[in-house]
Amino acid sequence: MDQERFTPDTRHMIVFDVLSHESPVGFKGERMRLFLTDEGYIKALASQGRNEIKIKNHAGVSSGHLLYDH
Repeated sequence: MDQERFTPDTRHMIVFDVLSHESPVGFKGERMRLFLTDEGYIKALASQGRNEIKIKNHAGVSSGHLLYDH
């Protein structure tokens, strides 16, 4: 289990596919999961806007609990 989900400033969890070699994390073709702060989530959305990643799943994080979007 990733302990990052329990840090006080973690607010988001995303599962995403890496679409390009320019992605700031991962390698093209990988599926990854990250726990992010609000600032990190904004950066992930920008990366998706540049077609570097495709977010497949998002959940809010509250005290380590995942609250999945529907």
